[in-house]
Amino acid sequence: MAISPEKRRLQTIPRRQFIKFCSFLGIASSTALTTASCDIFSPSTKTLDVSNFKGKVIIIGAGAAGMAAGHLLSQQGIDFQIIEASSSHGGRMKRDATFADFPLPLGAEWLHATESEFSKIVNDDSVKINIKTQPYNSQDKVEFYEDGRLFVENLGRDRDKKFIDSSWLDFYEQYIVPGIIDQIVFDTEIISINYQDPKVILKDSTGNKYTADKVIFTAPLLVLKDKKITFIPELPSNKQNVIASAQIWIGIKVFFEFGEKFYPTFLSFPDSETLEGQRLYYDAAYGQNTEKNILGLFAVGKQAQAYISKSGEKLKDFILAELDEIYDGIPSKAYINHIEQNWVNEAFINMAYLSDFAPEKISSILAESIQNKVFFAGEAYTKEDDWGAVHNAARAARDAVHELLSTTSI
Repeated sequence: MAISPEKRRLQTIPRRQFIKFCSFLGIASSTALTTASCDIFSPSTKTLDVSNFKGKVIIIGAGAAGMAAGHLLSQQGIDFQIIEASSSHGGRMKRDATFADFPLPLGAEWLHATESEFSKIVNDDSVKINIKTQPYNSQDKVEFYEDGRLFVENLGRDRDKKFIDSSWLDFYEQYIVPGIIDQIVFDTEIISINYQDPKVILKDSTGNKYTADKVIFTAPLLVLKDKKITFIPELPSNKQNVIASAQIWIGIKVFFEFGEKFYPTFLSFPDSETLEGQRLYYDAAYGQNTEKNILGLFAVGKQAQAYISKSGEKLKDFILAELDEIYDGIPSKAYINHIEQNWVNEAFINMAYLSDFAPEKISSILAESIQNKVFFAGEAYTKEDDWGAVHNAARAARDAVHELLSTTSI
């Protein structure tokens, strides 16, 4: 049985569980900070001589990595085209602008690095970046529910930040999209990449062909795993092996609007982090200029299966029942509305991201280029020991563009 708010304040999360939960959020200690890759267009490389490159680059995918790569190529005066399978840009940065009175990220939500990542993506010191973020407060409450008992603890130090009246997609649409939108071709699914000749030939699902000197592949890893694109010749064996073995997490996000705020900043469970997945309830309206009470559910991997197997009213009832058990039936009484984003059902994506516990070699092998013709960039294709976030995808794009321009002889 759930306990009253007064009693909740008298119990604290067992230290071992709290440290595990903080590790999930990336806040446990300084060792949780990810290793940043080198700035691709740092002062030493920003003036990279690309005058010998006269060819064309085709980028597959208009998500975080694809658009970042296109932006960098545009700055260097390189002829490029972005081919996107869906009818919109952004990929897993998708957000809703109608459910609440602030942008609601249906995919990537937090900044898991410093604000300097914004300027690195924009790569133009003359551009003033006006994106507001807010870190969590060390006194914010984290509740932990186990075996009918609800424990509470202060959050402590935190490095993750929330976008305020904005989102990752809003950042891209303000600073990146305007300069590349005319180079994006939508509703075009590439099904084959032939790189055996000097030119790379791509073919889409309707039979149209595209010719490029270089290709940057940024589509989700599941596209490779499900072999939705044929490579000619086949991908190198080491790349095929890691694609086959890579654990890909499915994912879902659900947002509930309630008439009252009965929940803390974070609500966690014994399975909030395991090797198979993660789940967490959180205050989605944290720091926003709103009076709405929006509770978010984030679930990936095995922990997402129970939610993904349901939709509509069944999903709503399942989640409300889970919350009612913890909060004495208040959620059902306070329920107003909800919205769901099942990434398994999102066309051309169908996944969340590469498992947080994948071997480090997987992302680095996935990021390896092929014959100086096909390059890879994205949340799963990184040259650092970190992956899964927007800033990782953008860093991977810088890596790919730098490698492409540094090694080309065209």
